[in-house]
Amino acid sequence: MTTQDVQVRPAVTADHAAVRALAGELTSGVSTWRPADGVAAAAASWVADACRAADDDDHVLLVACDPDDGLVGFAGASARRHFSGEQEAYLGELVVAPADRRRGVASRLVAGVEAWARSRGLHRVTLDTGTANTAARELYERLGYNAEQVTLTRAIG
Repeated sequence: MTTQDVQVRPAVTADHAAVRALAGELTSGVSTWRPADGVAAAAASWVADACRAADDDDHVLLVACDPDDGLVGFAGASARRHFSGEQEAYLGELVVAPADRRRGVASRLVAGVEAWARSRGLHRVTLDTGTANTAARELYERLGYNAEQVTLTRAIG
């Protein structure tokens, strides 16, 4: 597969099963002290919500499709109000199938989310990722994303 072969487009209902099948990839980079079954359930819930909301005007679900491999990734985003009052796009999910990583698919999906946000008059895209998700953090930094907040946690008993 070359990046030029990959088409990024809005998801249709027929894509939802393949999108859901990739939900487990969202567990990468979550701290190892968090319960794995809870993390997996949350990821599945996020993806199910993204599929349900895909046709809403303030949400988008994009898929990356390769002519030979089918659906190889997806991105889900929504418009929201930041606590500062600014309207922004929130990139809630970004997944590329393991066999298709490091080929520009994620960059194309992020560009698609950014284009969707611009088309709605939004001037910022915000996202969260796990501290240990080094590959994702490197991708976002290469694409010009900057750290804005840090979440700290401590076990107390």
